[in-house]
Amino acid sequence: MRHNITKVAGRLLVLAATALLPVLYGCEVDPLVADVPPEEGSPLSADPSFVYPGEESLICHRWQGSDMTFELRQGKGRSDALSASFVSDREILQAMVDRYADSRNLGIYDLLPEDRYELPQKAVLDAGSESVSITISISTPGPGTFLLPLVLMSGEDEIGVQFIEVVVSPETDINMDWLDRTPSVEEPRFVAIIEATENDIRNAGNYILYPDGTGSPQTKRPVFDMVVLFSANINYDEMQGKPVLYFNDDIRRILDNRDIFIQPLQDKGIKVLLSVMPNHQGIGFSNLDISGDRGMINGFAAELHDALQQYGLDGVMFDDEYADYPTTPESQQPGRPMVQLGSFHFLVKALRDLMPVVEGQAWKDRHNLITLYNIGPHSNAVTGGGGWGLFSNNFENIRTAKEKTIWADDYYGNTITADRLALRQWVQDEANQAVIDEISQIEAGGLFDYIWNANYARGDAYNRSSGLGFSSEDVCIAGMTEEVAKKKYGQASFEMSLEIDSYTGKIQHAARFWQLGDNDAGIEGRLEQIGTTLANQKNNGHESIICFNLQYVPEQKDGQSVENPYVTDFPSFMTQLGYEGEPVVLFEGANYDSLVPSYLR
Repeated sequence: MRHNITKVAGRLLVLAATALLPVLYGCEVDPLVADVPPEEGSPLSADPSFVYPGEESLICHRWQGSDMTFELRQGKGRSDALSASFVSDREILQAMVDRYADSRNLGIYDLLPEDRYELPQKAVLDAGSESVSITISISTPGPGTFLLPLVLMSGEDEIGVQFIEVVVSPETDINMDWLDRTPSVEEPRFVAIIEATENDIRNAGNYILYPDGTGSPQTKRPVFDMVVLFSANINYDEMQGKPVLYFNDDIRRILDNRDIFIQPLQDKGIKVLLSVMPNHQGIGFSNLDISGDRGMINGFAAELHDALQQYGLDGVMFDDEYADYPTTPESQQPGRPMVQLGSFHFLVKALRDLMPVVEGQAWKDRHNLITLYNIGPHSNAVTGGGGWGLFSNNFENIRTAKEKTIWADDYYGNTITADRLALRQWVQDEANQAVIDEISQIEAGGLFDYIWNANYARGDAYNRSSGLGFSSEDVCIAGMTEEVAKKKYGQASFEMSLEIDSYTGKIQHAARFWQLGDNDAGIEGRLEQIGTTLANQKNNGHESIICFNLQYVPEQKDGQSVENPYVTDFPSFMTQLGYEGEPVVLFEGANYDSLVPSYLR
């Protein structure tokens, strides 16, 4: 292949049309498409090639901390001498870095500094020789994600292109003893749910809490105990006729580059969880087929478990929204019935069996977390259209269809919906009693590690909805006593979305999630003050808080320094929850802007 040296960078355009398939510790890329389709059968001759032994089909490789030896191989049917050298023009190499980053949808790469690598001046292949080794020496740069394009040229002939990724995580001075801490009402486990489409998750790890002020740096720790990647999906595969785990491009980008995005958080002791939610395909956690061998349920549990292991994650958060469950018999599709009693019970049980909790297991060793965003048909949540309370295991409420409950034929003038009616009739059918008894033995409150309130308008205790037939003493998730709920249930939850004030131009919390609403004045907002929500959290003794949609905050906007609202939120939360010290939160480390949230666009 002949290329003018000034056009070498343009060749990388081909990458955009090839499949980039990164793996856990390296990146796997399909070989570049040949300029001319090969003739049928084995060619009699071939050009020389520039390859990495053992990974001949790849053009991208991850540096593992030692010299890397490539090979210049003689072409088939050739025996002539060959002298080649590397392109050193930094402008060309930078253009290749930029296009490589575009092809992978990863705006995170810097060209490896010139003083961090050493290339041989020449690679000489003697006549009659089959190959010659080429050693690339790299020394550790500072923290960052770097790329070194290697373009080997013989005159105007391009022998080949290879890429070396160099990933260096920032060192942390966090004392890992913080993992031994016991959460409390005053110092709850903070959980950041990150919208992966818009925010670089690494920023969540740079919020650092000084519980006793900056004068006691030895006790500093990350603000967040857990970071949740939002979100993977449960999809329905028509060809296979079953639910499957699906990663969109944004989640895939993180998982396939875990040492870039996930490992730095885990190195600070932060647990990284994968959120999984339905995807408008009529399938979700609440309508998996419970008949027969429950292969659909067990298969999806196994697929989810395998993904957690493959990508080195610490657990999962179930979020049963946007399933578009069939609501009538006519709307059902093959493999996608209406809501099934026990579907979610059996799924959680199957996953817990695959990743059991070991008695006395320390928090630092937990990589088997199963958590729930409390919304959907199984829940009792007011939000999301109203839950059904199925996890309560109080199936007598469904069977008896008491007046003034959602299971009655008429609930305050509303006729029972077809999906609820079908479930009620199923429970009333004595032929199903054995399965109901099996379901009733699965106490979800004991299987979930955490259950987080999905109501950002107020911190109502256990998010109870009316019409479920529960007494005021009932806890609507079986196996969750008041004592268990204090440790597992996150009553206070906050939507952390930001906006730009139209008058001042300053970045602030989105008013509709942060300020008290006023129906009479037509102001959309919270149903109660944030202080009231925190008071409910404190009075009920809960030890976990979720913060949904933590977003990127720039250091400057329009040439002016930006005040980050998050650094004042968390000390304020702790103080209102009864913490008697003087906590300080600082943002420390790189402020990653690889993605830009919509409020800044």
